[in-house]
Amino acid sequence: MNEKVQNFIGKIKWLGHSSFKIADTKTVYIDPWKLPDGEGSDGDLILVTHDHYDHCSPPDIKKALGSGGKVLAAECCRAKYPKADVFTLPWMKQKLNDINVYVTAAYNINKKFHPKELGHVGYVIELDGVKIYHAGDCDAFPHMTDISCDIALLPVSGTYVMSPLEAVDACEMLKPQLAIPIHWGDADVVGTRDDAERFAKLAPCEVVILEAAR
Repeated sequence: MNEKVQNFIGKIKWLGHSSFKIADTKTVYIDPWKLPDGEGSDGDLILVTHDHYDHCSPPDIKKALGSGGKVLAAECCRAKYPKADVFTLPWMKQKLNDINVYVTAAYNINKKFHPKELGHVGYVIELDGVKIYHAGDCDAFPHMTDISCDIALLPVSGTYVMSPLEAVDACEMLKPQLAIPIHWGDADVVGTRDDAERFAKLAPCEVVILEAAR
């Protein structure tokens, strides 16, 4: 990976499961859930991928928001979190608080939990010239070849999302400089460190396994 991506790793905080805080000149939270003490009240932008409880958590969204912060959520979240500033569908470009966001699709290919027609999403944000892709809950789907990113945050737990081997397929299509396994390590949801380590062993790019900050 290049130096800019290497230096950016320290700006990415994994808050457990699929929840992230990315702090650069702007602070972005993605799918905040079970936010630990000491986190929150500083989010310039909150991104919500879909309406499942472990991704769309209204109390955690409220906790994450900073003064003037905005919420961008998938259209399917409207009933669960009606206060979002913008609701989005896949394959749209959005800009909130001067942060450019490319909204991708996120769906299952060979599972029933995240059907394409529900409009679940992933997000690509660009901060300091680095593109970070949070895939949301999905399998490796064909249009990943159209997604450009430097860092890919990919689920690896299987059952509801990609297995480690399927995440390897996603990397083959995305061609990121760095991948970070997500959707593992929470006692309430499937996914273990073994899943993350298996993905790291097989992935065609560099992989960093983060420690959860909770």
